[in-house]
Amino acid sequence: MFSKDTKNSISSDASVIGTEMQINGNIKCQGSLVIKGTVKGNIECDEISLSSEGVLKGSIKSKDSEISGKFEGNIFSDTISIGSTASIKGGINYNKMQADPGAKLEVDFILGIEEKVNKNQKKPSLAKSLKTIKG
Repeated sequence: MFSKDTKNSISSDASVIGTEMQINGNIKCQGSLVIKGTVKGNIECDEISLSSEGVLKGSIKSKDSEISGKFEGNIFSDTISIGSTASIKGGINYNKMQADPGAKLEVDFILGIEEKVNKNQKKPSLAKSLKTIKG
């Protein structure tokens, strides 16, 4: 994952979104995903690699993330590697991180990968919660 040679860090059986592809929608997959094209949507996978020519606008939830392309959104990843060609805007929630010099970052770094609860979301009142428990 943290190898300088990104060609060897992605398994040969990875799903690939090629340079000529544009996808609008969410993607959920097991295993590895390589993005060389453009994706607008949220992605959940085990490993993701956004190559230097790739563009992603949305959110990422993965165990391992390797970002070298243009990304806008939030990342929730146990381990993240940021390449020197990366351009990232948004939030990065991580446990382990490596960033190469030269990357363009406009981000909030948050140690830990738990998603924050929306502050505008109403919590149920104590009375309603007790009423639900009593039946």
